[in-house]
Amino acid sequence: MTRGTPGERRALGLWTAAWLLVFLVVGLVWVGNWSLMWPVLLVPVAWGLVSLRRG
Repeated sequence: MTRGTPGERRALGLWTAAWLLVFLVVGLVWVGNWSLMWPVLLVPVAWGLVSLRRG
């Protein structure tokens, strides 16, 4: 099984982080309390930064 090129891995990491952010925002709008739960949005941001860094 191939691991893909660094560009493909970076794109997959950013794609995953973007969808995670979308689902978390939808969940916060639907159920959550923004003032209390906003730090959870840092998870996909960190994920995206790691995928950019590691490439």
